[in-house]
Amino acid sequence: MQENFYQKLVFKRLSVLLIALLLLLVIFVIDIGLGPAKYSPLEIANAIFSTNNDDSLKVILFEIRIPQALMAIAAGACLGLSGAVMQTVLANALASPYTLGIGSAASFGAALAIVLFDAAFLAISAFAFFFSTLSILAIYFLSKRIFLGGQTIVLIGIVMVFIYQSLQAFVIYLANEIEVSSIVFWTFGSLARANYLNSCALFVALFCVLVLVMFKSWELNALMLGDEKAQSLGVQTFKIKIFMLLLVSFLTTICVCFVGTIGFVGLVGAHIARLIIGAEQRFYLLFSALTGSLILLISSSLSKSVISGVVFPIGIITSLIGAVFFLFILLNKGIK
Repeated sequence: MQENFYQKLVFKRLSVLLIALLLLLVIFVIDIGLGPAKYSPLEIANAIFSTNNDDSLKVILFEIRIPQALMAIAAGACLGLSGAVMQTVLANALASPYTLGIGSAASFGAALAIVLFDAAFLAISAFAFFFSTLSILAIYFLSKRIFLGGQTIVLIGIVMVFIYQSLQAFVIYLANEIEVSSIVFWTFGSLARANYLNSCALFVALFCVLVLVMFKSWELNALMLGDEKAQSLGVQTFKIKIFMLLLVSFLTTICVCFVGTIGFVGLVGAHIARLIIGAEQRFYLLFSALTGSLILLISSSLSKSVISGVVFPIGIITSLIGAVFFLFILLNKGIK
């Protein structure tokens, strides 16, 4: 009887994952049809599968919109997965790369590299990773050293956001006009510079990290029982937490390098995934990644639909959605 119940539960969760994948495909088609020039799904299908079409339509689809949609899927999945891992490791329902200042730290690192090294991609990546890792490890060690509660951890994260935003503003003040324009790209968060190479790089990073966290899903499940019980089950809690936080820093950094600072996707995606599919890590992590992709792809569609002919930076849309959701969580559940 118990085995039958478990099989039904697994089947239900797999069905939810499949539905999410199908929904992602539908929104992908809708998204690439939106923009200053709108195309129907039939026109898109003809452009993809037929050789007798307007070349301008193929250029718009294959050179601009499809790479941007693929980047939205990859970046959203990275941020959704990062939020899920952080909430599990820190045992905090409001933890995410944005609310704990990791995104702001990575953006500051990118801005500093732009000014010092003339926008060299390797330097941007290295600086963004260093400052994002520094930020998340500082929060973790502070929480362990002085036994901070969930509310205080979030407040420290908010302090980190303001610190790094102030430092970034100082860097912008010292930068020239060209450097400022590059920094603003990271500040807003945008898919405008997406291409197939960047999208593939982000998908490869996502796949590698996803394999690693799925391999450690049992340890992550044990962490939800508390450190003492997890240790009694043979889990090296300190090592697994540091390892997971470094992976989160890596994912956040590579997202910042390609699309800039995009807030709240990790927070919202992880919460929705937990409400729908539960906290069992094997399914929760996968569904959080899918939910993050859905959120960012829907935000991409909205950014092209608010005003006809105008495409807003996607970071503006996600921040508006995320801020409302963040307030909803606070009013209904509080910080625990």
